[in-house]
Amino acid sequence: KAWLDNVILMGRTAGETQSAKGTPVTVVASRGGSYAPGTPREGFEYVQNYLNAALGTGLGLDVDFIVPELTMATVNPAMAELVPLYEASRDRALEDAATKARELAKRLAAA
Repeated sequence: KAWLDNVILMGRTAGETQSAKGTPVTVVASRGGSYAPGTPREGFEYVQNYLNAALGTGLGLDVDFIVPELTMATVNPAMAELVPLYEASRDRALEDAATKARELAKRLAAA
């Protein structure tokens, strides 16, 4: 939050004049559990909602998220049945990260 307070500057990076508008940004965040739609803790999700509002709406950035979930499943016995879901989430996150890296490499090579 402190970083955002120093970056979101009305009239420069935010407001009618958004100096970084359209710039792609990828936020990587992990979760020990899950706040996905339909889960018991769905209403507790705030990271994606807040950062999408601050970065996307406030700064006009093109925001994308990579969020592996259930990262505690392999170490918390109460979550043992969720290990396959964690593994699938991890694999998706790794695939998404590799795709983003390839896109960035192409963009930088073209510049």
